[in-house]
Amino acid sequence: MLKNEFLAQMKDLLGDRIDEYLKAMKMKPVRGFRVNTLKTDEAFLRKELDFEWVRNPYASNSWILPDEVKLYESPAYTAGLFYVQETSASSAVEILDPKPGSRVLDLCAAPGSKSTQITERMGQKGFLVCNEYESSRAMILAENLEKQGAANTCIINSDTRDTAAAFPEYFDYVLCDAPCSGEGMFRKNPEACDEWSPDNVQACARRQLMILNNAYQTLKPGGILVYSTCTLNEIENENTVIDFMKEHPDMKIDPIPDIYPHTFISRKIEGVLRILPSEYGEGHFVCRMHKDGEGRNRELKQMKSDRIDSTVTQFLKEQLDEPYRYLYSRNGRIYGSDLPFVSVSPCRLVRFGVLLGEVKGNRFEPDHGFYASAAHSFRKVYDLNDEQLIQYIHGDTLTIPLDKGWYGVAYKGHVFAGGRSDGRMLKNKYPKRLRRR
Repeated sequence: MLKNEFLAQMKDLLGDRIDEYLKAMKMKPVRGFRVNTLKTDEAFLRKELDFEWVRNPYASNSWILPDEVKLYESPAYTAGLFYVQETSASSAVEILDPKPGSRVLDLCAAPGSKSTQITERMGQKGFLVCNEYESSRAMILAENLEKQGAANTCIINSDTRDTAAAFPEYFDYVLCDAPCSGEGMFRKNPEACDEWSPDNVQACARRQLMILNNAYQTLKPGGILVYSTCTLNEIENENTVIDFMKEHPDMKIDPIPDIYPHTFISRKIEGVLRILPSEYGEGHFVCRMHKDGEGRNRELKQMKSDRIDSTVTQFLKEQLDEPYRYLYSRNGRIYGSDLPFVSVSPCRLVRFGVLLGEVKGNRFEPDHGFYASAAHSFRKVYDLNDEQLIQYIHGDTLTIPLDKGWYGVAYKGHVFAGGRSDGRMLKNKYPKRLRRR
């Protein structure tokens, strides 16, 4: 139940539109999804997902999901061909608009909805650094990026101050989707109403300003910074932006066009976006800024790799049509990227590029991430039929006569995992954490 103090705040903010807000709060929450363009296209997915597609008005490549549809049961979900994301939250990356080939930072990235959206917009061209402060959430972030097939990414688990120290004036684009009081999600998450308080709002605003100040340090002159929250009040939104710009007068607002439904014009800053809960989605706030000046690309020191065993290069040559440009080895684990492996010190590194596998004795054992990646196409692929797919995701070994060796396991041409043939059986290498019964 909405607290009286919160309702008084909303009445002050919305005025005669408070009834519109209260009416929307009685509607069902809205779900959305995006086509994972790293792995497939809209035309293919429309054939797989047999329902009416209604476009999400807050972002391209995003649609509203009918309430009765259970997408997680779809084979296309297993293959990583789409991503479920709250509809209004997709507006932040749409407004950031990162270009292919650019350097991008997602500063508060878990669970990965905006990070995966950024990778879709850039293809596999450019460099995305994803930071998450909480270790458990950083692992969820890594798993979601892996499933989407993202390759030119670096995942770190750090305080934003360490991120600023590691990447001074390095990024062309920075997304700061800051932790907040979550007022825009009260319809979707009623339990959050009980945690709301004016003191918590103030505490969030102090933390948001600190995070924004660190985001500023990572942005090169001429770069774009988007600040977003899923809350509605002015303290965490406009006031935080105003305080930030007072500290950094070289930051200027890039006005967001007034083209979206169910928005509310700010009484404090022109050109920011506040989305109200509606039949299209939940509440959100977005502000786009740029840093005056013109910056050059800073280069970072590269990490030193252990020696790459010849079994690794031979395996990759047999498996891939085109090799990764860079390989990195540490403690027997091998990573691949089409960008140099730069140092992220003092940040804690979770994963850089794609975990290709591990050298065990005199052989190389590929990792699930190698086959989940969409960076390069595979030479040896076995396409499962519907019955085999069900068996495979259950963890079963498949009786299939094939030449001995490793294969990319695919669903309708989309590789999503791996398996090893002994000539008679295709041994299941689908991770136990992902198997379903």
